[in-house]
Amino acid sequence: MAPSNRQRTMWRFSPHEIRFALIVAVVVVWIGTVAVVLMRQPIPGGDFMVFYSFGELGLRGEWARQYDWASFHALQVSLVPQSTEYTYPPTYPPLVPALYVPFAMLPFAAAVAAWLVSSTGLYICLVAIASQAWREASRLHLILASLVFPPFVAHQALGQSTIWPLIGFVGGWWALSRGRPLLAGIVFSLVAIKPHLGIALAIVVLATRSWRVIAGIGLGGGAQALLTLTICGPEAIAAYVRTTVLVLRNPMLIDPTDPRHTHALRTSIEPLVGSTPATIVWLAVSALAAWLTITVWQKSGEWTLCLAALLLATLLISPHVQTYDAVLLAPATLWIAHWALANDRKHMLLELAVLSVIFLIPWARIGSVPLTIPLMFWLLWEVSRGSVRARLVER
Repeated sequence: MAPSNRQRTMWRFSPHEIRFALIVAVVVVWIGTVAVVLMRQPIPGGDFMVFYSFGELGLRGEWARQYDWASFHALQVSLVPQSTEYTYPPTYPPLVPALYVPFAMLPFAAAVAAWLVSSTGLYICLVAIASQAWREASRLHLILASLVFPPFVAHQALGQSTIWPLIGFVGGWWALSRGRPLLAGIVFSLVAIKPHLGIALAIVVLATRSWRVIAGIGLGGGAQALLTLTICGPEAIAAYVRTTVLVLRNPMLIDPTDPRHTHALRTSIEPLVGSTPATIVWLAVSALAAWLTITVWQKSGEWTLCLAALLLATLLISPHVQTYDAVLLAPATLWIAHWALANDRKHMLLELAVLSVIFLIPWARIGSVPLTIPLMFWLLWEVSRGSVRARLVER
């Protein structure tokens, strides 16, 4: 009987064994990331040179200069001389440079280190908040697993800024799950730091008539607008509006030179069919993704499932998505995994694992279309279908 007992328990691991394996994974992944990526980057911190330059603009009070791309590039090169060949056309709201003022007070190398440490700490806090929905699992285990989530690794290696809208989504979920829709809307307004990531949110709250959430978004957005007018002035706001209109007319202005890390539907299919057909297909698919998400919000009573669907739709609908933007899926992955285990849909765990990994595989494409797009759509479809079935069972 002893052999059969061993066979029956060989795939069961104690909490200590799981914790040890996760710690080893975190150490190995991050040693490899530092050794292979961070230490070999032409510019330390990758894109952080842009945000470091933002901080300098905030210190100087030159808020409108970020939209004069030639002048901004000159400032960037003066601060980080080795960045001459790297041009970044900023399109952020005028007040965003204020977020990076503390880092601009440090030498560039120290600022990069400070950003990596502080943004990692912020990410851990957000995952800890999101993990409150999964009470059966160890919070420490979930946090350790989140530290090797491939899009988060990419986000940190590239020194990017999608951590800010992640605050809005996780904070909004926290408020909604506690019956505070007005507060949720106020926190959701932080997504405006990257406005293109708020398209799905706007569609869903309007379609579901979530008036208190909408009111909160209005209050939060109004406060941001007032601060922007007071601190940055009307000149910066006018420059931001002109820049936004320019980019809407020609989105290719802000697309990366290397399209292998692009995961936006419209950008991916445009090389195949041209601009106008790509726009039509993008609008049609976006409408379907929005409809699936609205269905989840209307049929499901679980805010974890609603926000997971919203985060998937956010990346499917946004016209500008890079690998690091998929850090938004960290809480969604946690919430969907919990729901899948509770509803005997274990195959979705494999789908989530595959999705998180192929974000880092540039050649995981069919033509110019990344496999992440159909897989995200399939996950959204399964979540929507599951919420409808759950509602029917309740009846």
